[in-house]
Amino acid sequence: MIIMEPVKGGTLANMAPDIKAMFKEANPDASVASWALRFVGSMEGVGTILSGMSNPEQIADNLKTFTDFKPLNEDEKTLIDNVVKKMLDNPLIGCTGCRYCVDGCPANILIPDVFSAINTLRNFPGDMRPRFFYGGLKDRGAACDACLECGQCEAVCPQHLPIIELMKEASSILDV
Repeated sequence: MIIMEPVKGGTLANMAPDIKAMFKEANPDASVASWALRFVGSMEGVGTILSGMSNPEQIADNLKTFTDFKPLNEDEKTLIDNVVKKMLDNPLIGCTGCRYCVDGCPANILIPDVFSAINTLRNFPGDMRPRFFYGGLKDRGAACDACLECGQCEAVCPQHLPIIELMKEASSILDV
């Protein structure tokens, strides 16, 4: 098998603080991203893992993870199961920020940016920064309540997200 996006566009490296703490408690020296890499690397039949990297630190972390690779042990698999349960308690929008949806949007909505604001609010409910960020998007004419429900975004989304419904939800939260 060839695995693409093992860290889901960085989403699995940028988790809520309580989830990061679970991984750091188990292994303070390991990055959160390395857990995702080791998870897929521990699967039977995986021949290649394609991990997008944005900076030298991520390259170094990936090299560290796969140099003398150690598959997950049973305790680590249990930890990942517990993390998944905790993550499902706080469902985030699974947008990887590829921006394929943005180019053809007739309303010029910066959909991944809206989803990022919603996810930040879900992880940090009291944080006002996502609301200020979204205010800037609205000032540029990219409000989620401008969605025309044309479906162009959904047709190109590699994550197959129900973007139209998610934009309605985002509008109910952010356009108040």
